Amino acid sequence: MKHHVLKKLEWLSQYGKDDQNGITRLVYTDAWHQAQLALKMWLEEEGFSIEIDAVGNLLASIRGSSVPDEIVLTGSHLDSVVSGGIYDGQYGIIGGALAIISLLKKYGPPKKTLQVAAFAEEEGSRFPYAMWGSRNMFGQAKLKDVEGITDADGISLKDAMRKLGYSGKQEPKQNVTAFIELHIEQGSVLETENKEIGVVHSIVGQRRFLVTVLGETNHAGTTPMSYRRDAMKAASMIISRILTLADEAGDPLVATVGKLELEPNISNVVPGKATFTLDIRHTHQYALENMTRLAATKIHSIANQQKVDVQIEPWFTSEPVSMDEKIIKLLSESCERKEIPYKLMHSGAAHDAQVVAPVVPTAMIFVPSQSGISHSPLEYTTEFALEKGIEVLTEALHQLAY
Repeated sequence: MKHHVLKKLEWLSQYGKDDQNGITRLVYTDAWHQAQLALKMWLEEEGFSIEIDAVGNLLASIRGSSVPDEIVLTGSHLDSVVSGGIYDGQYGIIGGALAIISLLKKYGPPKKTLQVAAFAEEEGSRFPYAMWGSRNMFGQAKLKDVEGITDADGISLKDAMRKLGYSGKQEPKQNVTAFIELHIEQGSVLETENKEIGVVHSIVGQRRFLVTVLGETNHAGTTPMSYRRDAMKAASMIISRILTLADEAGDPLVATVGKLELEPNISNVVPGKATFTLDIRHTHQYALENMTRLAATKIHSIANQQKVDVQIEPWFTSEPVSMDEKIIKLLSESCERKEIPYKLMHSGAAHDAQVVAPVVPTAMIFVPSQSGISHSPLEYTTEFALEKGIEVLTEALHQLAY
């Protein structure tokens, strides 16, 4: 069955369309609110009953005929990064809705309640607090946790939320018996291995740090090498060593230095200060903590050797999360029955699924991203692949709710 998913994605993309031909739909902005209202109208027309919770998560339900208090949930996030693509987040919402609509046409009402979530916020693009929508819904974050958090214009998250009429106070969501998030891969693994579906078995944990190296600013011509306390030299040695350790550890461990700043950043001056980010990810807690400890040891040891001072500030932490084995099996068997080439894989990016997984049996379905490009207007997934993802999700929802 063809769902015309691309047409629907293009329709929702008009809310937040920017000059770069991407989507900029930051949480609690006008573009975000308009997208939420448009989604609400469409889903009401399709027979869903709509509830919007205390932080702006939209929940669209088809009531179960025999066990309506048990909920099978699907969906993803409504917000985007600055100038993102048309698939990230909203594909999971639209795909989830289209899957439920096709089930209703074929089988009538489900036994359990089927629900689509459009989580208010996942990206952390406007406020430095990712996954606020799902965290609040599932009781992992409260209003006090976002106290004092503001956007680039100094508007607080609480004020932005209250302006739209959301209190931010609610009881954790109960009665969800399963959650499946449909999402583009945002990497190139499925495309490279020629697989149509990724069945996600785990989501990596992350440790992100800001490392500051303090040396001494000096003249590039008159300061002998042996007299220098060169912050750039020390930083480059540290970065090289940590990335080499990550190479040696191999998949699924990854380490990234994505941002590096020097002071005074002048061509003929020995840098007195270097600041860089360090992002370490792994699917297993022990390996993640081990690499984090090892990195810290290397940073201090090289700093001592180079006679510079160093500060390591953690600024983001998330734990590795495993998906539910029964739902993984159900998705894998569905792909095998339909003869769809699939891969059991981990997710190297964060998703709402990792918030839900500790409290609800959860799984994720990935579809390929062309060249692994994401968070960009160039993000692209073929309509064939989008439809395959919905097909696998539809069968899983049928088994779980009917």
